[in-house]
Amino acid sequence: MSGMAKYMEIYIDIRDKINQNKYEINEKLPDGDSMARTYHCSKLTVKKALDMLVQEGMIIRRRGAGTFVKSHSTNGGEFALGPMSGLVNTFGKDNIKSKVILFSIEKPSKEVAEKLEMQDDYIYRIIRMREVGHKAYSIEHTYMPLAIIPGLEPHHLEDSIYNYIRDDLKLKMQSAHVWVRGDKSNQEDSKLLDLEEPTFMMEIEKLAHLEDGRVFEYSITRHTYESFVFETVFVQN
Repeated sequence: MSGMAKYMEIYIDIRDKINQNKYEINEKLPDGDSMARTYHCSKLTVKKALDMLVQEGMIIRRRGAGTFVKSHSTNGGEFALGPMSGLVNTFGKDNIKSKVILFSIEKPSKEVAEKLEMQDDYIYRIIRMREVGHKAYSIEHTYMPLAIIPGLEPHHLEDSIYNYIRDDLKLKMQSAHVWVRGDKSNQEDSKLLDLEEPTFMMEIEKLAHLEDGRVFEYSITRHTYESFVFETVFVQN
């Protein structure tokens, strides 16, 4: 039985359905009574989940009319933070191409081991170049504990690692701590993304946790500034 709070399960399910276009932009969501029956919970629990989506700017309540889908967790073809959705689920499998630069099993550096809260164990070290719509989009350096994410293979890297974790391993991804910073392009950026130096880059450093609190991913992703948008919504309660 899942230890995740019911409202979190509902939030994640509706969020994913919006990102996967099962609920389309401007579509009216089912009313609270219908959702409560669908999710076998109270209307208050549904409201708590929807409140989170309102705060993220993904849905909007219109007085007297209902609740409508406002946006995905991304801003069009640009990048906005949606740490647990992944590019494949955000843009669609047909629009994403992943070039695997490195896939190895090795002992982590001291810094990576500390980030992953592990000691004498092995990790996957992954470097991927991602394309969106046939255009170079980002470079990802990803580190995952072998003990937590077993059975990862090269074909998973060409598709969605998150889908493998969620659908095959049946693990529930709970949260991510993200740092965003600017930087100048380096030699790797220029080579893989076909850039002219110097170019301004946006770097995302991420620590991702499962619902049981274990760290399952440490990653650094670098984007050109043209493809990057940071989006958040502040709501006064």
